[in-house]
Amino acid sequence: METWLVDAFADAEFRGNPAGVVLCPDGHPTAGRMQEAARTAGLPTLAFLHPLAKGHYRVRWFTPGKELNICGHATVASACYLHEVGGVDDTLPLVFETGAGPLYTHRAGDEFAIDLPVMHTRPIAPPPGLQKALGVELTSCERAEDDILVEVGSVEEVADLQPDFEALAEIDCRGHVVTARGGKGGADFVSRTFFPALGVDEDQVCVSAHCKLAPYWARRLGKETMSALQLSERGGRLSVTLAGDRVLVAGPAAVRRRLDDLP
Repeated sequence: METWLVDAFADAEFRGNPAGVVLCPDGHPTAGRMQEAARTAGLPTLAFLHPLAKGHYRVRWFTPGKELNICGHATVASACYLHEVGGVDDTLPLVFETGAGPLYTHRAGDEFAIDLPVMHTRPIAPPPGLQKALGVELTSCERAEDDILVEVGSVEEVADLQPDFEALAEIDCRGHVVTARGGKGGADFVSRTFFPALGVDEDQVCVSAHCKLAPYWARRLGKETMSALQLSERGGRLSVTLAGDRVLVAGPAAVRRRLDDLP
């Protein structure tokens, strides 16, 4: 399998979130083969693209541990690959068919933007063991269909988190989004995201988390377009816009290199 390494939401300051992109002109391989390729690649996500028509693709995503129902950063990486390597016209919007519905991307200068469905959260009591596993006091705790979102008191607390990943993996959810209001002169909000149950302790830049963070922070900040930083080791910079029942997430991306062919 010809595989390309792309860093999504990477700029001069942040190295973004890596993803592998595999073009499958003859259709997707079996799920078992795609899962084995993802394990071999060892990247946070491998995206498999099957062209359906001009600018229209069926996409499936695999972490080293399992298939995902949605992955924004690997879709942004796929759009970057298609425009930079695949010869797709920069003015052509792209459609990605997924098990969770269609996703849309377009190129905006040096950035790539993805349009996703909004994911609302509701307040809940913190699950037993969550605060201890994160090692920080929680200001609020909410839950989406898949993830738990918690707010903490400061940017520094988000940056300094050292979670107990084994304990987090025992909590019944896909993953954990930890966020705080941004500081002076910085982003509107910051976050980190943890998915040990999926075999990824920390996702370097998680786009799908921003489908929950956008409505959460729009309510608190009273604005629809916000700047965001993911404070992981590699880090990432994003622009987030809440537009009704959709969220637009944009940022820079770069094709790095072709990887050795996967089995």
